[in-house]
Amino acid sequence: MAVILKISFVVLIGFILMMLLKAGKKYKDFIEHYKKAVGLPFMAPYSFEFLDTFSLIEKFYKQIANIQQKMISLYGTKDATNQTRAFLAQIISLTTLAVLATLLIGIMQPNDTSGAIAMGILTLLIPFVLVKNLDTKERNRRMAIIHELPEFLNKLILLINAGETAQKAFIRCTLAKADFVDKSPLYYELAETVTKIENNLPFSEALNQLSKKCAIQEMSVFTTTLLLNYRKGGEQLVHSLKELSTTLWGKRKAQTQMKGEEASSKMVFPLIMIFGVVMVIVGYPALAMF
Repeated sequence: MAVILKISFVVLIGFILMMLLKAGKKYKDFIEHYKKAVGLPFMAPYSFEFLDTFSLIEKFYKQIANIQQKMISLYGTKDATNQTRAFLAQIISLTTLAVLATLLIGIMQPNDTSGAIAMGILTLLIPFVLVKNLDTKERNRRMAIIHELPEFLNKLILLINAGETAQKAFIRCTLAKADFVDKSPLYYELAETVTKIENNLPFSEALNQLSKKCAIQEMSVFTTTLLLNYRKGGEQLVHSLKELSTTLWGKRKAQTQMKGEEASSKMVFPLIMIFGVVMVIVGYPALAMF
């Protein structure tokens, strides 16, 4: 068994080196640009060469389409393909290193297979954990947008009531939070939309692109309401926006309650552990007497 593990380890190392040599500097610029998404830059050339040599994206497109959709939601249509490639490269890099670690543990501990088995299980879990983390990122982004949208809408209503046009009010509300662009998913998307408007893209088209980029029902309702009424303006627009604002504040309240319930449920297990420790401390003197 140890001999098989050693041969497998050497073969895998040889395969990695071969792929690295074949890749050369082909992916250097891409890796430099997507360094954070790639995760392990030193393994990235191997992973990208592995992806391209075996045409994994084309062969498993149906399975990868779900990841692609999440990348569209997180990074937009233009950057989604590259982000998907970087994410897949990260999975390949981590999985390959985990396989190497599994083989190495098996070689170093020939009489104890528990470590190798545990590492093997961890290796199988890596892709699922990374995809789950991607789901969490998308969920957090969606919740952040829903949480901030009612405030933005209230400011928009105030400016329209004060006599501003819908387009100018939209731009002013966005630019007022320019310092929060990097911290807020909503204002990041709004800032990109304002840039498009300033570059002479029609307001209606910019809002349609915003709706598609966010891929959230609440944002779609907001942009649709604004587009249907902004040409008419006046009381009808304000009335429609106020109704939407009431709905969004209700959703924000429900979201806050859900977060509170999740936080409470996470505290249950630590409290049980603390209670168990206290019971042992209190009961130990009595048990020690017997």
